[in-house]
Amino acid sequence: MTSQQRKHHAARKIDELIAQRADSLNGFRNHFWQLIHVIRARTDILAPRKVADDGFSFRNVEQIVNACVRIACHRFSWMQNPVDWDVPAAASPFVQMRSLAHHLFDTYPVPEFMTCVWWKAFPQQWEIDLYLYLASGRGVRQFSKHSPFSLNKRMAALFMQAPDDLHPGEAFRWSQILALGGTDRLARSLIDLTLLSHVTSDEPFWETVIRFLIENQPVSALEAVEIVKFIQDQRFEPAENIWGRSAGQDPVQPDFCLRGRTLMSLRRHMANWRNDLIMKGYQPPVPVDPLDQPWASCQIAAFEFEGDGIAWSIEELLTPRALKQEGARMQHCVADYISYCKNRSTSIWSMRIHQGELRKRILTIEVIPETKTINQARGKLNRAPTKTDIKILMHWAAQAGLSFRKNV
Repeated sequence: MTSQQRKHHAARKIDELIAQRADSLNGFRNHFWQLIHVIRARTDILAPRKVADDGFSFRNVEQIVNACVRIACHRFSWMQNPVDWDVPAAASPFVQMRSLAHHLFDTYPVPEFMTCVWWKAFPQQWEIDLYLYLASGRGVRQFSKHSPFSLNKRMAALFMQAPDDLHPGEAFRWSQILALGGTDRLARSLIDLTLLSHVTSDEPFWETVIRFLIENQPVSALEAVEIVKFIQDQRFEPAENIWGRSAGQDPVQPDFCLRGRTLMSLRRHMANWRNDLIMKGYQPPVPVDPLDQPWASCQIAAFEFEGDGIAWSIEELLTPRALKQEGARMQHCVADYISYCKNRSTSIWSMRIHQGELRKRILTIEVIPETKTINQARGKLNRAPTKTDIKILMHWAAQAGLSFRKNV
């Protein structure tokens, strides 16, 4: 596609988008078109060349057009006419849109990070209300309609100085953490990587968590994130998602709190919480995966022997997963014996050696529990036992009271 063809294609898509948005408006359609005409006359934000050649994506164009829709829908809050807009020279498209929002709405300065409410993907109404509230000259501490948490003077001052790349909800959290004595590093980690990027259902509780993290600085950013995620899982998420299948919809530790805990005790609990709760009787053991559901042992003694620097062992395989792993490693069909093992008509055993760093499976052995008879023994790819293998088998048989079927 040539440069000219790209421009024609971009122009058609932009015009279609603008027309579509205009059709969705009723009482504010004329104000929307007024904004579009001013932007096109004063800037190249919506120029096809911008999309075709300058790397300004169509998604960016869509954000600009959506901003025009929202700004038009708040026509009654305009303080100046769009035609009087003094466009900043040599500025990027979103800096120009910030300038337009400030021109139209601001009687008093509004922080730059607040302007994203006009073009972000899914702005909440309280965010737009807060912008207009600040633009009218009122303070953020008095904005109580949807305020995430009550702000003291320091938090309010920090909120107005929040970095430009934050969204309003993130700016509230950032100002809260810094006002409590936290660092920008901690604030960024919690905002970027945890649920604390937005307002939660239990802000007083999460404030205690934030205070704990600040009091125990310097925990690493990664550990702070892990602590928040652990607490979220334990206190708020359904136990079925955290503990395991059939554990129910209630949280594992709905009353979890940090009162009386040190950082070291919390770390220990994070590492051992399942055992801690089982010992206290709070939760049942984790439901067992069907592949790990064991059948009863046939009560034949296992075997251990060491000679010439080699440790030999023979142990019974008691789960479907163990049989599947044995079959995969030895490349034979022992996994087909799962049903026979479950009803105890047969039992499967694995002979292994341990020599230095070497650990190796040698034989898979079938024993009939009722008669205590070694029915068959096969190596990898169903090879017959070697003389050494037979010697170890006979040693085990003598110790455990087993007999051999003919032609094992």
